Amino acid sequence: MSKHKHEHGQSSNTMKPEQTMSAESLSSLQNQQAEGQAGVPEVEIQPGAEPDMADMVGQPGAQPGAVTTPEAQLAAAKAEIELLKAQLAELNDKYLRALAEQVNFRKRMTKEKEEYQQYALSTLLSDLIPVLDDFDRSLEAAAQSQNDVSKVIEGIRLVQKRLLDTLANKYGLARYDAEGSVFDPHMHEAMFSDQGDVTEPTVTQEFMPGYKLHDRVIRAAKVKVTVPANNGAEKAPAQMEKAQGQAQDESSTANSSSSGQNDV
Repeated sequence: MSKHKHEHGQSSNTMKPEQTMSAESLSSLQNQQAEGQAGVPEVEIQPGAEPDMADMVGQPGAQPGAVTTPEAQLAAAKAEIELLKAQLAELNDKYLRALAEQVNFRKRMTKEKEEYQQYALSTLLSDLIPVLDDFDRSLEAAAQSQNDVSKVIEGIRLVQKRLLDTLANKYGLARYDAEGSVFDPHMHEAMFSDQGDVTEPTVTQEFMPGYKLHDRVIRAAKVKVTVPANNGAEKAPAQMEKAQGQAQDESSTANSSSSGQNDV
């Protein structure tokens, strides 16, 4: 009996520390829960009431600045629409201004082109007026001395020289001689042809002189061409006409391209 009581007493004594530890742990857990709940503000939510954005700040899952009510969403959409309308009006105004500037530019360029075409020859005509004055003086001198033909011829030659000098020095117009030179379809226009003692087609007579503007022939000289009198002389006129036709085509193409550039 005593032995059983002694063992029961020992087991009771060994259980007391464990029970004490459990009570302390439970007490600390309760204190931690109380501290955690004390840090969270209590929010009283009435039935049927929507949560306020200010109350949701700090709660898990809440995003600052988020719009939750339909009225706020509608107001934000209206504001965005007004902003887009303002941007569209600004872009439309810029487009209309650019279009108006382009139309005005075209009108101005057309007007300037018409004025240029109308007064492009003013400088040339101003330089030719003194030559007309020389013609008037020559005619007056010829009327006063009808029996002296040499003075009339001398006056005409002076007027011609002054005209040629004006065109050559100021405008680059040059006159070239063709007689005695080898036939060149780019510079000569064959009006007649015959056979003679020549080694290659040669200009033997000039009917009208040719003119160049700088390096371009603007009027080919009208000439008579003598071709070699040997075997194959029958083919020479045909070949000469063919070469002359090609030269005329090239000249017309160059003139067309030049006029096209002036029109731009």
